[in-house]
Amino acid sequence: MYRMIDRCRDAFPVRWMCCCLRVSASGYYGWRDRPASRRKRANQQLLVRIRNLHAQSDGVFGIPRMWEELR
Repeated sequence: MYRMIDRCRDAFPVRWMCCCLRVSASGYYGWRDRPASRRKRANQQLLVRIRNLHAQSDGVFGIPRMWEELR
């Protein structure tokens, strides 16, 4: 929900969207301002590695070879 509110906040007031979706505005602002979790940071680093390997292989590595390289 919060991600959708964040995407639409330029078009609609945040408090109005929170009221319509029956979530708290303070919960939205807490979610938005909270630092990324350790797991999310690790996933972002992994995604960077995957994209680099994919680019280095000219896009020919499939899942098995990608998994082997990442191990």
